[in-house]
Amino acid sequence: MIRLIKYGTTNTYLIRGERGTLLFDTDWAGTLPAFCHAMGDLGEKVQDISYILISHYHPDHMGIAQEIADMGPVICAADLQRDYIHSSDRILMRDKRAKFTPIKDEKIRFFAPDESRAFLREIGIDGEILATPGHSDDSISLLLDSGELFVGDLNPLYELELHKGTEIESTWNHLLSLPPKKVYYGHAPAATPYPSKT
Repeated sequence: MIRLIKYGTTNTYLIRGERGTLLFDTDWAGTLPAFCHAMGDLGEKVQDISYILISHYHPDHMGIAQEIADMGPVICAADLQRDYIHSSDRILMRDKRAKFTPIKDEKIRFFAPDESRAFLREIGIDGEILATPGHSDDSISLLLDSGELFVGDLNPLYELELHKGTEIESTWNHLLSLPPKKVYYGHAPAATPYPSKT
């Protein structure tokens, strides 16, 4: 089951497996009360989240990750993201109005790309986590075997003509070869990757 949790500027997704739940992305620092309220409106409990997966460590995607983790869920990250975990800390700490809690490195569960399928299977989710550079070097995407693709801030397909010959195009070419049935973006509505032929 996939649920969109909309409480700020970033689309956050709750993905329920057979044995646990994954939260894909968070929002800016200061949005924790709104997040908890949105979860409550959906009849969901933060404590029921098993893992938090961040598509990339920009401030609008990881701002409340540690605050959520302090309530029970574990932050997981791909090895390739290791050097980027704190890349937004300085930006978030500048805003004195919004409390920011940096991620606690010692509590992160890291996984290698070839381990992602086994990791997801632990919570009953069939899929894999892929390196998808283009928007940032630490960007990852989650592709479920059922065809749902979560891409964070990878530039939307409708902008692809603007990125001919770039890493963004290469990443999309790889993803489309898999192929996904539905794409869930960080800041745009979910969409099917192929237009209807009717």
